[in-house]
Amino acid sequence: MKNRICLLLCALLLCLPCLCMAEETSPICAAILVSDSMGGDWALLEERRHLDAVITGLDDAWRGIALSVPDERVVDIRGGKELYLILPLDAEASVSIVYMGEDEESLIYYSETGEPFLLRCNAVTSPWEEDPYLSDFEEAAEPFDCRVCVEDSVGNVMQWNPYIHFYMGEMNTQAQGGWVIDFTDY
Repeated sequence: MKNRICLLLCALLLCLPCLCMAEETSPICAAILVSDSMGGDWALLEERRHLDAVITGLDDAWRGIALSVPDERVVDIRGGKELYLILPLDAEASVSIVYMGEDEESLIYYSETGEPFLLRCNAVTSPWEEDPYLSDFEEAAEPFDCRVCVEDSVGNVMQWNPYIHFYMGEMNTQAQGGWVIDFTDY
């Protein structure tokens, strides 16, 4: 719990200058791109030792948080190539994740704890990879297959599609109703 409080305070201190510039929106969660080259049929929930191997590049504090996430807070979209550690900034926030399939949307995760969680998503590839998914690839579109919705305890709602910008190589931090703090390089 002390680590979570320290992380939240650090997040707020890092964002203070940005908050002054963007009065209408504010950060509601922070995220870390743990890995962007997963893919395959990796059984994230069944093989925690594989998770340990994937996150070796993380700072010790982030690594400890990622490894302490219990299985019930690991959301695994099969075939996903990106793994995110997501930290709502409000301990009382409610979180939902909606999978956006070709024909329908479905709720695949819901929590009212505001605790950190892991999300493996985006079973699509970059335009430079050889892959059958490319037949549906549109150059102007960024590929994503889920939407993360966070509502804090005062009613602010943020909807975010986590993905990596193809040409910039950075995590999307823009969200409807707010923005996401990217702690990937910290």
